Amino acid sequence: MTKSSDTIELKLVSLKEVAFHDYVDSVTLPTKSGEITVLPKHAPLISHLEKGTIRAKFEGKDRTFPIDGGFMEVTSDSRLTVLLS
Repeated sequence: MTKSSDTIELKLVSLKEVAFHDYVDSVTLPTKSGEITVLPKHAPLISHLEKGTIRAKFEGKDRTFPIDGGFMEVTSDSRLTVLLS
């Protein structure tokens, strides 16, 4: 998928590698406060992530990523970085 004003740049990063990097339509993540969905132009946010599943939607499909926790940061320019634990 390509960058547009209707996409989010999603990066899933572990200590060893960039596990995923692409532009997506939306991302649902398990936070300490419950599940949240990040859409393009989301307000900046930093949050702790719980064990669960990240769901990214793009090109009419869902892609899931099981995680054991970590941290996420959303920036004002529609970039979402997830640091996996």
